Amino acid sequence: MRTLLIAVISAAALAPPALAQTADATGKWSMTLNTPRGPNTVPLVLKKEGETLTGTLTGPQGEELPIAGTQKDTAVSLSFTVQTSDGTIPVMMTGTQDGDAMKGTVDFGGRGTGDWSATREVAAAPPPADSATGTAVNVSGAWALEVNTGAGSGTPTATFTQEGDKLTGQYVGQFGEAPLTGTIKGNAITFSVTLTVQGNSATVIYTGTVDADTMKGTVQFGDLGEGTFTGKRKP
Repeated sequence: MRTLLIAVISAAALAPPALAQTADATGKWSMTLNTPRGPNTVPLVLKKEGETLTGTLTGPQGEELPIAGTQKDTAVSLSFTVQTSDGTIPVMMTGTQDGDAMKGTVDFGGRGTGDWSATREVAAAPPPADSATGTAVNVSGAWALEVNTGAGSGTPTATFTQEGDKLTGQYVGQFGEAPLTGTIKGNAITFSVTLTVQGNSATVIYTGTVDADTMKGTVQFGDLGEGTFTGKRKP
């Protein structure tokens, strides 16, 4: 048993280290080439398979140029050709990738050198998901609200613009019109609006949940009291 234990410990000690995660330049990039005639910012699309990079670069006139190269860990090498009135110019780029950024040097076929940098376009986050159903919740648009309190009821309108989990928009009620701000996370919604009532400023906070084209919850009128609300999306 002691011999077996020593063998297991030895095997663990001699096991090869885990391979480091390699960089991947796949994606859409905005690349700036600093040329002898000035900077040019162009779209770059790359795809990595193994250590091979392929893709396209959109030239200043809108032409698509095939681009090829290699990537070993963070080291990137790219090449493409440009047709000019003076003939074909081979362009060689070398550099390194650091997450969603790349930079390096460029050789314009012996006719000059420069440097380059690129930033990867990050895909926009999808709308937050309904925690119950997993479907996307988006409240953008106009909503008819009905507010009930011990002092009476009201029917304001809230118009939302949603970007990710952030809400902005406009609120219209019996005390006038004012901008609103808020958040939506999963199907939980919170938004607030500051109103002026008889010369006094009051912040009204709505907190509730959204279910497709309806919402409901509670509303707090600063220090003046609270109530409940329901809402229905307008056609």
